[in-house]
Amino acid sequence: MSKAVEATPRTSASGDTEAQQQKIQSEHVDRAEDIHVDGEQGKFSAILGILRKLVGVADVVDFVGFMCQRIPESDDAVERMLAVLAWWFSKMLKHTGKVHKPFNSILGERFFCHWDVSSSSSQCSSESTASSSITNVSTGAEATNRVEYITEQVSHHPPVSAFVYRCKERGIEAAGMDHIKAKFTGLSATVATGSECKGIFITLKSRGNEMYKCTHPTGSIVGWLRGSLKVQMIETSYIVCAKTGLAAVVEFKEERWFSKDKGNVIGKVFRYDESKYGDQIASWRLKDIPKACSIVATFGGNWDQQVTVKHNGSERTLIDMAALKIADKIVKPLEQQGELESRRVWEPVASKMRQGKYAEASRTKKAIEEAQRTLAAERKERGEEFVPALFKPNYADSGMPELLDDAPINI
Repeated sequence: MSKAVEATPRTSASGDTEAQQQKIQSEHVDRAEDIHVDGEQGKFSAILGILRKLVGVADVVDFVGFMCQRIPESDDAVERMLAVLAWWFSKMLKHTGKVHKPFNSILGERFFCHWDVSSSSSQCSSESTASSSITNVSTGAEATNRVEYITEQVSHHPPVSAFVYRCKERGIEAAGMDHIKAKFTGLSATVATGSECKGIFITLKSRGNEMYKCTHPTGSIVGWLRGSLKVQMIETSYIVCAKTGLAAVVEFKEERWFSKDKGNVIGKVFRYDESKYGDQIASWRLKDIPKACSIVATFGGNWDQQVTVKHNGSERTLIDMAALKIADKIVKPLEQQGELESRRVWEPVASKMRQGKYAEASRTKKAIEEAQRTLAAERKERGEEFVPALFKPNYADSGMPELLDDAPINI
């Protein structure tokens, strides 16, 4: 990375500060944002650059079709759980590509976008779950379902953001908090969710507010000696739906550099008694699932390639990462955005980078950050607490943010 631009990492809402997440389409800027390992400082910067990618929702990968079309369709509760599981894997597509350094979002920063998803692709079947037409983002005049994304940086120390995805036509919503923590040990680094992040909560209003709690995987950053960083998923995650009494435990296997692994993820979907086991599942590995919990499906494969599932005596593809396509988000023009919206905030920096003026970009970025420090000092002097403009202030305990009824949403 060019030393003139220290693009510090953003650890907030799903990486959806546009200037942060977008890969600026200039060859020079693309090179400037690549992460290279160069000594201890390089290692630290590289780790920071990866952090945001490990937690939260990726607005550029096409799980939007899963969310508004695949998940709520089936009348079979097991198939709905498998659709949630496929969506959960699809959001990890962001970990398979090139690593870029985002900017550090400012307190109160917001980002809004939407996708118009073709409603003609809403049929749900076991064979279509892994289809390459997952997103089916509309490009014509056919009937569409709109998927909206809303996020706000609600804390700067620690960096925390709240986000909501919603499709009103399909009665589905996904909400959560982004907050990460990192542990450094020699040449390794582990990145997990922070205390403010309880997972992503998917609510199916068309199914009587059926809710799925989906926890995030833990990432291990490897490849320091090779000079090529790679994200591996480790440990265990889970998805649980108290209303249907179904849960899934996902267990990642450590990958070896010098041997060819047959698969790096395995898991099971099972029925459980909420009153008896509801508060225990978070600590379970696959071996801990009691015999009293009946297994209804098993799955396995490579989370970054293809995962298959066995259910009802047959095996099929649950998710094929190679079949996923990028879904272009729709954002209002810069002149129609508020002063705290991401593209407005960071356009002065991004424009300098596109021109290859990295020293000027660095000075502009530092000026933005210094202005934020001044505002924070003024709030402290007045004894004022920051109040989010979009979300209700009661999200801390549940980790499930709710939008204000009068939130100024600019989509």
